[in-house]
Amino acid sequence: MTSVSASAEVLLTENLSLTGFLDMSATNVDTDGAGSESTASIDQFEVDFLFSQDKLTGQVDLNYLGGDSDVALEQAHIGYALSDNFSIKAGKFLSVIGFESFEPTGLYQYSSAVSTVYPGHHTGIAGVYSGDAFGVYASVVDGTWSADNDPDDLGYEVQLFTSPVEGLTLKLGYASEDFGAYDKSMLNFWTSYEVGSLTLAAEYSDLDEFDAADNDGDAYMVMGNYAFTERFATTLRYAELDTDLKEVSGFTVSPSYSLSDSWTAIAEYTHLDYDLGGADQDVLALELLFTF
Repeated sequence: MTSVSASAEVLLTENLSLTGFLDMSATNVDTDGAGSESTASIDQFEVDFLFSQDKLTGQVDLNYLGGDSDVALEQAHIGYALSDNFSIKAGKFLSVIGFESFEPTGLYQYSSAVSTVYPGHHTGIAGVYSGDAFGVYASVVDGTWSADNDPDDLGYEVQLFTSPVEGLTLKLGYASEDFGAYDKSMLNFWTSYEVGSLTLAAEYSDLDEFDAADNDGDAYMVMGNYAFTERFATTLRYAELDTDLKEVSGFTVSPSYSLSDSWTAIAEYTHLDYDLGGADQDVLALELLFTF
């Protein structure tokens, strides 16, 4: 099994469709010196509306994060294909930086790696060129990480990507934002290779002035996912984040089983080892993910 993907879209009209997911989990976190804590909750419910007509596309994502949170507008953007190879989009959209998905439906396990410190959603304009040999993405946004709706301190992203042979993907990206007292940036490279039932991935990020002046470092992750059957798979992952202010590593084992085309159960054990500013943790999780 690859990462969880949504079922076929629900057609509302000829040009409008709907898709989404419901994510629920139960967790137990055992922290050194502080005991354990258990939770059970709805983590996220999302509905996405997709529009497509000729060269014009649009997407609006509505997101609920459980508890007392309100329904939020996660994405809202329109796009236009200027040619078969070049398109633009404008509005609120997700960063392209990084291997691990922002949504649980794109992950191979329950949690994100400690090295996953990518930008999130932001508002601006982006363009992408996709050729036969390589592609280029670039965006100008209101704040790569902050998304503060302030056009005076813009953020920037650029990414080069290629798939030179079947199953192999390589992406090199750069993101930056001016925070006044410091300029936060990251250089991110990841590669993945899929052959048969096996998916392998590796990622490295160089971090400059990350969340504080002179706080430099790096992060990396290696991951393997093997599908033993069409329904049962297991992920192994190791990741590290090492900056001047924080050092943490994590090892994950995560089996998953597809109960149906729409239901997936994911179990996970993760051990987190903090060298700076934290206590080691053992995390057990069980997730149920329904897609539509």
